[in-house]
Amino acid sequence: MTLRGILSALAVLLGLFPLTFLHGAESNFWPLRVRTEGSPQGRPDHTGSLGPFLSLTERDATRIFSFRPFWTSFHNRETGSRSAHLLYPLVNWMDNGDFSSGHVLNLLQYRHNRLADETFLRAFPILFSLQTPRSEDSYFALWPIGGTLKNRLWRDQISFIAWPLFVRTLKGDEVRTHVPYPFVQHLGGPHSQGFGIWPVYGHFERENDYAHTWAAWPFFYHYRDKLDEAVPYERFGILPFYTRETGAGLRSETFIWPFFGYTHESDPRPAYRERRYFWPFLVQGRGEERRVNRWMPFYTHETEPGYSKRWFAWPLLELETFKEPGLIRERTSLLYFLYRDERQRFAGTEARLNFLWPFYGYWNDGYERRQLQVLDPLSLFFPFNRKVRENWTPLFALYRLDERAGNTRHSLFWDLIVWEREPEGLKALYAGPLFEWVESSHWSFLKGLVSSQVEDGERTFNLFWMK
Repeated sequence: MTLRGILSALAVLLGLFPLTFLHGAESNFWPLRVRTEGSPQGRPDHTGSLGPFLSLTERDATRIFSFRPFWTSFHNRETGSRSAHLLYPLVNWMDNGDFSSGHVLNLLQYRHNRLADETFLRAFPILFSLQTPRSEDSYFALWPIGGTLKNRLWRDQISFIAWPLFVRTLKGDEVRTHVPYPFVQHLGGPHSQGFGIWPVYGHFERENDYAHTWAAWPFFYHYRDKLDEAVPYERFGILPFYTRETGAGLRSETFIWPFFGYTHESDPRPAYRERRYFWPFLVQGRGEERRVNRWMPFYTHETEPGYSKRWFAWPLLELETFKEPGLIRERTSLLYFLYRDERQRFAGTEARLNFLWPFYGYWNDGYERRQLQVLDPLSLFFPFNRKVRENWTPLFALYRLDERAGNTRHSLFWDLIVWEREPEGLKALYAGPLFEWVESSHWSFLKGLVSSQVEDGERTFNLFWMK
Protein backbone atom coordinates (compact mmCIF):
# COMPACT_ATOMS: atom_id res chain seq x y z
CA MET A 1 0.00 0.00 0.00
CA THR A 2 1.31 3.45 -0.90
CA LEU A 3 1.94 6.19 1.65
CA ARG A 4 -1.02 8.08 0.22
CA GLY A 5 -3.24 5.07 0.76
CA ILE A 6 -2.07 4.69 4.37
CA LEU A 7 -2.73 8.38 5.10
CA SER A 8 -6.14 8.15 3.45
CA ALA A 9 -6.98 5.12 5.57
CA LEU A 10 -5.97 6.89 8.78
CA ALA A 11 -8.00 9.95 7.81
CA VAL A 12 -11.03 7.76 7.22
CA LEU A 13 -10.57 6.03 10.56
CA LEU A 14 -10.27 9.39 12.32
CA GLY A 15 -13.42 10.63 10.59
CA LEU A 16 -11.76 13.57 8.85
CA PHE A 17 -13.49 13.02 5.52
CA PRO A 18 -15.56 10.35 3.76
CA LEU A 19 -14.34 8.31 0.82
CA THR A 20 -15.94 9.21 -2.49
CA PHE A 21 -17.71 5.88 -2.92
CA LEU A 22 -19.72 6.41 0.26
CA HIS A 23 -22.46 8.28 -1.55
CA GLY A 24 -25.33 7.79 0.88
CA ALA A 25 -27.20 10.66 2.56
CA GLU A 26 -25.36 9.90 5.81
CA SER A 27 -21.65 10.06 6.61
CA ASN A 28 -21.09 8.47 10.01
CA PHE A 29 -17.71 8.64 11.75
CA TRP A 30 -19.23 8.58 15.23
CA PRO A 31 -18.25 10.01 17.65
CA LEU A 32 -15.93 12.37 15.76
CA ARG A 33 -18.30 13.38 12.99
CA VAL A 34 -21.82 12.50 11.80
CA ARG A 35 -23.05 14.30 8.70
CA THR A 36 -26.68 14.18 7.51
CA GLU A 37 -27.61 15.86 4.25
CA GLY A 38 -30.85 17.78 3.85
CA SER A 39 -33.71 15.89 2.25
CA PRO A 40 -36.57 16.90 -0.06
CA GLN A 41 -38.90 16.10 2.85
CA GLY A 42 -37.47 19.02 4.85
CA ARG A 43 -34.77 17.34 6.93
CA PRO A 44 -32.07 19.99 7.53
CA ASP A 45 -28.35 19.67 6.86
CA HIS A 46 -26.75 18.61 10.12
CA THR A 47 -23.23 17.88 11.30
CA GLY A 48 -22.63 16.52 14.80
CA SER A 49 -19.57 15.60 16.81
CA LEU A 50 -18.87 14.06 20.21
CA GLY A 51 -22.34 12.57 20.44
CA PRO A 52 -24.84 15.31 21.32
CA PHE A 53 -22.29 17.92 22.40
CA LEU A 54 -21.23 19.60 19.13
CA SER A 55 -23.84 20.37 16.48
CA LEU A 56 -24.16 22.51 13.34
CA THR A 57 -27.58 22.65 11.64
CA GLU A 58 -28.64 24.49 8.47
CA ARG A 59 -32.41 24.90 8.57
CA ASP A 60 -33.82 27.05 5.74
CA ALA A 61 -31.90 30.35 6.04
CA THR A 62 -30.91 29.78 9.67
CA ARG A 63 -27.63 28.35 10.91
CA ILE A 64 -27.72 26.86 14.43
CA PHE A 65 -24.48 26.03 16.23
CA SER A 66 -24.42 24.31 19.62
CA PHE A 67 -21.72 23.29 22.07
CA ARG A 68 -24.15 21.74 24.48
CA PRO A 69 -25.11 22.64 27.09
CA PHE A 70 -22.78 25.62 27.25
CA TRP A 71 -23.46 27.53 24.04
CA THR A 72 -26.11 27.81 21.33
CA SER A 73 -26.27 30.46 18.60
CA PHE A 74 -28.74 31.25 15.80
CA HIS A 75 -27.96 33.22 12.63
CA ASN A 76 -30.53 34.04 9.97
CA ARG A 77 -28.70 34.93 6.75
CA GLU A 78 -31.77 36.54 5.15
CA THR A 79 -32.63 38.98 7.94
CA GLY A 80 -29.16 39.22 9.49
CA SER A 81 -30.55 38.57 12.96
CA ARG A 82 -28.35 36.76 15.47
CA SER A 83 -28.81 35.37 18.95
CA ALA A 84 -26.45 33.60 21.33
CA HIS A 85 -27.14 31.79 24.59
CA LEU A 86 -24.65 30.76 27.27
CA LEU A 87 -25.95 27.99 29.53
CA TYR A 88 -29.49 28.96 28.51
CA PRO A 89 -31.37 30.59 30.18
CA LEU A 90 -28.44 32.05 32.15
CA VAL A 91 -26.96 34.48 29.59
CA ASN A 92 -28.74 35.56 26.37
CA TRP A 93 -27.97 38.03 23.57
CA MET A 94 -29.97 39.04 20.46
CA ASP A 95 -29.28 41.48 17.61
CA ASN A 96 -31.36 42.06 14.48
CA GLY A 97 -29.63 45.21 13.26
CA ASP A 98 -32.18 47.75 14.50
CA PHE A 99 -32.55 46.32 17.99
CA SER A 100 -30.21 44.48 20.34
CA SER A 101 -30.78 43.09 23.80
CA GLY A 102 -29.17 40.86 26.36
CA HIS A 103 -29.88 39.62 29.85
CA VAL A 104 -28.55 37.42 32.63
CA LEU A 105 -31.62 35.62 34.05
CA ASN A 106 -33.51 38.90 33.42
CA LEU A 107 -31.78 40.35 36.49
CA LEU A 108 -29.02 42.08 34.52
CA GLN A 109 -30.75 43.35 31.38
CA TYR A 110 -29.71 45.56 28.45
CA ARG A 111 -31.74 46.78 25.46
CA HIS A 112 -30.80 49.22 22.70
CA ASN A 113 -33.16 50.48 20.00
CA ARG A 114 -30.99 52.05 17.32
CA LEU A 115 -33.92 53.53 15.38
CA ALA A 116 -35.33 55.34 18.41
CA ASP A 117 -31.89 55.87 20.03
CA GLU A 118 -33.14 54.34 23.29
CA THR A 119 -30.97 52.44 25.77
CA PHE A 120 -32.36 50.51 28.74
CA LEU A 121 -30.20 49.05 31.50
CA ARG A 122 -31.29 47.17 34.60
CA ALA A 123 -29.24 45.45 37.31
CA PHE A 124 -32.07 44.30 39.56
CA PRO A 125 -32.61 45.50 42.21
CA ILE A 126 -29.75 48.03 42.19
CA LEU A 127 -29.74 50.00 38.92
CA PHE A 128 -32.57 51.10 36.60
CA SER A 129 -31.92 53.38 33.61
CA LEU A 130 -33.66 54.40 30.39
CA GLN A 131 -31.99 57.00 28.19
CA THR A 132 -33.91 58.44 25.23
CA PRO A 133 -33.83 61.69 23.22
CA ARG A 134 -37.03 62.66 25.10
CA SER A 135 -36.24 63.86 28.60
CA GLU A 136 -39.83 63.24 29.72
CA ASP A 137 -39.37 59.50 29.09
CA SER A 138 -35.79 59.09 30.39
CA TYR A 139 -35.06 58.03 33.97
CA PHE A 140 -32.31 56.78 36.28
CA ALA A 141 -32.45 55.15 39.71
CA LEU A 142 -29.79 53.69 41.97
CA TRP A 143 -31.31 51.66 44.81
CA PRO A 144 -31.39 52.37 47.73
CA ILE A 145 -29.77 55.79 47.26
CA GLY A 146 -32.37 57.46 45.06
CA GLY A 147 -33.74 58.13 41.61
CA THR A 148 -36.83 57.91 39.42
CA LEU A 149 -38.50 55.15 37.42
CA LYS A 150 -41.23 55.73 34.83
CA ASN A 151 -44.01 53.44 33.63
CA ARG A 152 -43.04 50.65 36.01
CA LEU A 153 -45.10 48.58 38.49
CA TRP A 154 -48.42 50.02 37.24
CA ARG A 155 -47.30 53.58 38.06
CA ASP A 156 -46.52 56.47 35.73
CA GLN A 157 -43.59 57.46 37.92
CA ILE A 158 -41.83 56.20 41.05
CA SER A 159 -39.30 58.39 42.89
CA PHE A 160 -37.37 57.53 46.04
CA ILE A 161 -34.62 58.87 48.29
CA ALA A 162 -32.79 56.61 50.75
CA TRP A 163 -35.36 53.85 50.21
CA PRO A 164 -37.51 53.07 52.20
CA LEU A 165 -37.33 56.42 54.01
CA PHE A 166 -39.02 58.34 51.18
CA VAL A 167 -40.99 56.93 48.23
CA ARG A 168 -43.39 58.89 46.00
CA THR A 169 -45.49 57.42 43.16
CA LEU A 170 -47.53 59.14 40.48
CA LYS A 171 -50.49 57.66 38.58
CA GLY A 172 -52.42 60.15 36.52
CA ASP A 173 -52.98 63.14 38.82
CA GLU A 174 -52.70 61.03 42.00
CA VAL A 175 -49.61 61.34 44.19
CA ARG A 176 -48.83 58.76 46.91
CA THR A 177 -46.09 59.58 49.39
CA HIS A 178 -44.58 57.00 51.77
CA VAL A 179 -42.39 58.08 54.72
CA PRO A 180 -41.16 55.42 55.27
CA TYR A 181 -42.43 52.83 52.80
CA PRO A 182 -44.84 51.08 53.33
CA PHE A 183 -45.75 52.17 56.82
CA VAL A 184 -46.86 55.82 56.54
CA GLN A 185 -48.71 56.75 53.35
CA HIS A 186 -50.38 59.94 52.13
CA LEU A 187 -52.54 60.29 49.01
CA GLY A 188 -53.05 63.66 47.34
CA GLY A 189 -54.28 65.17 44.09
CA PRO A 190 -57.00 67.44 42.74
CA HIS A 191 -59.62 64.68 43.15
CA SER A 192 -57.93 62.29 45.59
CA GLN A 193 -57.10 62.20 49.27
CA GLY A 194 -56.17 59.70 51.96
CA PHE A 195 -53.84 58.68 54.75
CA GLY A 196 -52.70 55.39 56.23
CA ILE A 197 -50.41 53.90 58.86
CA TRP A 198 -49.82 50.32 57.78
CA PRO A 199 -50.96 47.88 59.10
CA VAL A 200 -53.09 49.80 61.62
CA TYR A 201 -55.48 51.88 59.49
CA GLY A 202 -55.83 53.52 56.09
CA HIS A 203 -58.45 55.35 54.09
CA PHE A 204 -58.00 56.50 50.46
CA GLU A 205 -60.61 57.90 48.10
CA ARG A 206 -61.05 59.52 44.70
CA GLU A 207 -64.07 61.55 43.71
CA ASN A 208 -66.62 59.51 41.70
CA ASP A 209 -64.13 56.66 41.41
CA TYR A 210 -63.26 54.73 44.59
CA ALA A 211 -63.13 54.70 48.41
CA HIS A 212 -60.81 52.16 50.08
CA THR A 213 -60.59 51.58 53.84
CA TRP A 214 -58.60 48.97 55.72
CA ALA A 215 -57.69 48.34 59.37
CA ALA A 216 -55.52 45.75 61.11
CA TRP A 217 -54.48 44.75 57.55
CA PRO A 218 -55.36 42.25 56.14
CA PHE A 219 -58.12 41.38 58.62
CA PHE A 220 -60.53 44.23 57.85
CA TYR A 221 -61.15 45.91 54.50
CA HIS A 222 -63.93 47.83 52.79
CA TYR A 223 -63.30 48.73 49.12
CA ARG A 224 -65.83 50.55 46.94
CA ASP A 225 -65.02 51.03 43.23
CA LYS A 226 -66.85 52.33 40.14
CA LEU A 227 -68.61 55.00 42.24
CA ASP A 228 -69.70 56.79 39.06
CA GLU A 229 -71.91 53.84 38.09
CA ALA A 230 -75.48 53.20 39.24
CA VAL A 231 -74.38 50.16 41.26
CA PRO A 232 -70.81 50.43 42.57
CA TYR A 233 -68.54 47.43 42.92
CA GLU A 234 -67.98 46.69 46.64
CA ARG A 235 -65.74 44.32 48.60
CA PHE A 236 -66.03 43.97 52.37
CA GLY A 237 -64.30 41.56 54.71
CA ILE A 238 -63.64 40.72 58.36
CA LEU A 239 -61.20 37.86 58.03
CA PRO A 240 -61.49 34.99 58.61
CA PHE A 241 -65.15 35.30 59.62
CA TYR A 242 -66.94 36.97 56.72
CA THR A 243 -66.41 38.49 53.26
CA ARG A 244 -68.86 40.03 50.79
CA GLU A 245 -68.59 41.08 47.15
CA THR A 246 -71.39 42.99 45.40
CA GLY A 247 -71.81 44.80 42.12
CA ALA A 248 -74.12 45.15 39.15
CA GLY A 249 -75.77 41.71 38.92
CA LEU A 250 -73.43 40.24 41.55
CA ARG A 251 -73.69 39.17 45.16
CA SER A 252 -71.19 36.80 46.77
CA GLU A 253 -70.74 36.01 50.47
CA THR A 254 -68.25 33.77 52.28
CA PHE A 255 -68.49 32.60 55.89
CA ILE A 256 -65.44 31.36 57.79
CA TRP A 257 -63.33 32.40 54.83
CA PRO A 258 -62.69 30.74 52.44
CA PHE A 259 -64.69 27.61 53.22
CA PHE A 260 -68.46 28.30 53.04
CA GLY A 261 -70.37 30.67 50.81
CA TYR A 262 -72.44 31.38 47.73
CA THR A 263 -72.38 33.52 44.58
CA HIS A 264 -75.39 34.86 42.67
CA GLU A 265 -74.93 36.54 39.29
CA SER A 266 -77.67 38.00 37.11
CA ASP A 267 -78.23 40.67 34.46
CA PRO A 268 -76.04 42.34 33.16
CA ARG A 269 -73.90 39.29 33.87
CA PRO A 270 -74.80 35.82 32.57
CA ALA A 271 -77.02 34.14 35.17
CA TYR A 272 -75.05 31.92 37.56
CA ARG A 273 -75.57 30.49 41.06
CA GLU A 274 -72.90 28.76 43.11
CA ARG A 275 -72.68 27.13 46.56
CA ARG A 276 -69.39 26.38 48.32
CA TYR A 277 -68.99 23.84 51.13
CA PHE A 278 -65.48 23.36 52.47
CA TRP A 279 -64.07 25.20 49.44
CA PRO A 280 -62.33 24.18 47.23
CA PHE A 281 -63.48 20.59 47.78
CA LEU A 282 -67.29 20.82 47.47
CA VAL A 283 -68.63 23.39 44.98
CA GLN A 284 -71.92 23.35 43.05
CA GLY A 285 -72.60 25.95 40.36
CA ARG A 286 -75.22 26.30 37.64
CA GLY A 287 -75.56 29.05 35.08
CA GLU A 288 -76.26 30.05 31.50
CA GLU A 289 -72.61 29.75 30.46
CA ARG A 290 -70.87 28.07 33.39
CA ARG A 291 -71.44 24.84 35.28
CA VAL A 292 -69.45 23.47 38.25
CA ASN A 293 -69.93 20.07 39.85
CA ARG A 294 -66.98 19.57 42.20
CA TRP A 295 -66.75 16.73 44.71
CA MET A 296 -63.01 16.63 45.27
CA PRO A 297 -61.06 14.45 45.37
CA PHE A 298 -63.55 12.03 43.84
CA TYR A 299 -64.98 13.87 40.83
CA THR A 300 -65.06 17.33 39.28
CA HIS A 301 -66.76 18.60 36.14
CA GLU A 302 -66.54 22.28 35.16
CA THR A 303 -67.68 23.90 31.93
CA GLU A 304 -67.62 27.43 30.55
CA PRO A 305 -67.68 28.84 26.99
CA GLY A 306 -64.96 27.09 25.01
CA TYR A 307 -63.65 25.04 27.93
CA SER A 308 -64.50 21.86 29.84
CA LYS A 309 -62.56 20.09 32.60
CA ARG A 310 -63.13 16.83 34.46
CA TRP A 311 -61.13 15.32 37.32
CA PHE A 312 -61.40 11.69 38.42
CA ALA A 313 -59.80 10.77 41.77
CA TRP A 314 -57.91 14.07 41.90
CA PRO A 315 -55.04 14.40 41.09
CA LEU A 316 -55.06 11.05 39.27
CA LEU A 317 -56.88 11.75 35.99
CA GLU A 318 -57.78 15.06 34.32
CA LEU A 319 -59.65 15.52 31.02
CA GLU A 320 -59.75 18.96 29.39
CA THR A 321 -61.37 20.21 26.19
CA PHE A 322 -60.67 23.60 24.59
CA LYS A 323 -62.83 24.82 21.70
CA GLU A 324 -62.14 27.74 19.38
CA PRO A 325 -63.49 28.50 15.90
CA GLY A 326 -62.04 25.79 13.67
CA LEU A 327 -60.02 24.17 16.47
CA ILE A 328 -60.74 21.52 19.11
CA ARG A 329 -58.01 20.61 21.61
CA GLU A 330 -58.39 17.63 23.97
CA ARG A 331 -55.92 16.92 26.78
CA THR A 332 -55.64 13.89 29.08
CA SER A 333 -53.31 14.09 32.10
CA LEU A 334 -52.37 11.54 34.73
CA LEU A 335 -50.94 12.88 38.01
CA TYR A 336 -50.72 16.39 36.53
CA PHE A 337 -47.87 15.78 34.07
CA LEU A 338 -46.47 12.26 34.56
CA TYR A 339 -48.54 11.24 31.53
CA ARG A 340 -50.12 13.67 29.09
CA ASP A 341 -51.83 13.16 25.76
CA GLU A 342 -53.03 16.17 23.78
CA ARG A 343 -54.83 16.12 20.43
CA GLN A 344 -55.69 19.11 18.23
CA ARG A 345 -58.18 18.82 15.39
CA PHE A 346 -58.23 21.58 12.79
CA ALA A 347 -58.78 21.91 9.04
CA GLY A 348 -59.45 18.19 8.66
CA THR A 349 -56.19 17.17 10.34
CA GLU A 350 -55.22 15.94 13.81
CA ALA A 351 -52.01 16.91 15.60
CA ARG A 352 -50.86 15.11 18.72
CA LEU A 353 -48.52 15.53 21.69
CA ASN A 354 -47.87 12.58 23.98
CA PHE A 355 -45.54 12.37 26.98
CA LEU A 356 -44.68 9.82 29.64
CA TRP A 357 -42.41 11.92 31.80
CA PRO A 358 -39.45 11.70 31.75
CA PHE A 359 -39.23 8.57 29.61
CA TYR A 360 -40.46 9.74 26.20
CA GLY A 361 -41.96 12.60 24.26
CA TYR A 362 -43.90 12.25 21.00
CA TRP A 363 -45.47 14.76 18.64
CA ASN A 364 -47.26 14.62 15.30
CA ASP A 365 -48.07 17.89 13.51
CA GLY A 366 -50.84 16.36 11.38
CA TYR A 367 -48.94 17.08 8.15
CA GLU A 368 -46.84 13.90 7.75
CA ARG A 369 -44.28 14.98 10.34
CA ARG A 370 -43.80 13.11 13.60
CA GLN A 371 -41.04 12.66 16.15
CA LEU A 372 -40.44 10.35 19.11
CA GLN A 373 -37.64 10.78 21.65
CA VAL A 374 -36.83 8.29 24.39
CA LEU A 375 -35.71 10.08 27.56
CA ASP A 376 -37.23 13.53 27.24
CA PRO A 377 -37.59 15.35 30.58
CA LEU A 378 -37.98 18.92 29.22
CA SER A 379 -40.26 19.07 26.15
CA LEU A 380 -43.39 18.62 28.27
CA PHE A 381 -42.66 21.85 30.16
CA PHE A 382 -41.19 23.85 27.24
CA PRO A 383 -43.02 22.59 24.13
CA PHE A 384 -42.56 25.83 22.16
CA ASN A 385 -39.20 27.02 23.51
CA ARG A 386 -36.74 26.88 20.61
CA LYS A 387 -33.67 27.44 22.78
CA VAL A 388 -34.52 24.53 25.08
CA ARG A 389 -35.26 22.35 22.04
CA GLU A 390 -31.87 23.09 20.45
CA ASN A 391 -29.63 23.35 23.52
CA TRP A 392 -30.96 20.89 26.10
CA THR A 393 -33.34 18.36 24.56
CA PRO A 394 -30.75 16.55 22.34
CA LEU A 395 -28.59 15.78 25.39
CA PHE A 396 -31.22 13.27 26.55
CA ALA A 397 -32.02 11.71 23.14
CA LEU A 398 -30.99 8.10 23.71
CA TYR A 399 -33.32 7.20 20.83
CA ARG A 400 -35.06 9.45 18.34
CA LEU A 401 -37.50 8.74 15.54
CA ASP A 402 -37.92 11.50 12.94
CA GLU A 403 -40.44 10.97 10.15
CA ARG A 404 -41.13 13.52 7.40
CA ALA A 405 -43.47 12.77 4.49
CA GLY A 406 -42.50 9.09 4.42
CA ASN A 407 -38.78 9.63 5.08
CA THR A 408 -38.11 7.77 8.35
CA ARG A 409 -34.92 8.04 10.40
CA HIS A 410 -34.20 6.09 13.60
CA SER A 411 -31.22 7.22 15.70
CA LEU A 412 -29.83 5.33 18.70
CA PHE A 413 -27.24 6.68 21.15
CA TRP A 414 -26.87 10.09 19.48
CA ASP A 415 -26.43 8.75 15.93
CA LEU A 416 -24.12 5.86 16.79
CA ILE A 417 -26.64 3.60 15.05
CA VAL A 418 -28.92 5.06 12.35
CA TRP A 419 -31.62 3.28 10.36
CA GLU A 420 -33.23 5.26 7.55
CA ARG A 421 -35.91 4.55 5.00
CA GLU A 422 -36.81 6.77 2.03
CA PRO A 423 -40.41 7.24 0.80
CA GLU A 424 -39.70 5.06 -2.23
CA GLY A 425 -38.53 2.26 0.05
CA LEU A 426 -34.73 2.63 -0.13
CA LYS A 427 -33.16 1.55 3.18
CA ALA A 428 -29.84 2.37 4.83
CA LEU A 429 -28.07 1.33 8.06
CA TYR A 430 -25.12 3.07 9.70
CA ALA A 431 -23.30 1.80 12.79
CA GLY A 432 -20.74 4.53 13.41
CA PRO A 433 -17.49 3.90 11.53
CA LEU A 434 -17.90 0.11 11.90
CA PHE A 435 -20.51 -0.73 9.31
CA GLU A 436 -22.53 0.97 6.58
CA TRP A 437 -25.17 -0.49 4.29
CA VAL A 438 -27.23 1.26 1.63
CA GLU A 439 -29.71 -0.98 -0.17
CA SER A 440 -28.87 -1.68 -3.82
CA SER A 441 -25.84 0.61 -3.53
CA HIS A 442 -23.04 -0.55 -1.25
CA TRP A 443 -21.95 -1.90 2.08
CA SER A 444 -18.72 -1.20 3.95
CA PHE A 445 -16.90 -2.49 7.04
CA LEU A 446 -14.60 -0.01 8.84
CA LYS A 447 -15.25 2.58 6.13
CA GLY A 448 -13.66 0.51 3.40
CA LEU A 449 -11.47 -2.10 5.08
CA VAL A 450 -13.86 -4.48 3.35
CA SER A 451 -16.49 -3.02 1.08
CA SER A 452 -18.76 -3.72 -1.85
CA GLN A 453 -20.64 -1.44 -4.21
CA VAL A 454 -22.88 -1.71 -7.24
CA GLU A 455 -21.99 0.36 -10.31
CA ASP A 456 -23.68 0.01 -13.69
CA GLY A 457 -25.49 -3.07 -12.45
CA GLU A 458 -22.30 -4.86 -11.41
CA ARG A 459 -21.12 -5.55 -7.87
CA THR A 460 -17.48 -5.16 -6.97
CA PHE A 461 -15.52 -5.90 -3.80
CA ASN A 462 -12.65 -3.91 -2.33
CA LEU A 463 -10.10 -4.32 0.47
CA PHE A 464 -7.99 -1.94 2.53
CA TRP A 465 -9.81 1.30 1.60
CA MET A 466 -8.90 1.00 -2.06
CA LYS A 467 -11.39 1.43 -4.86
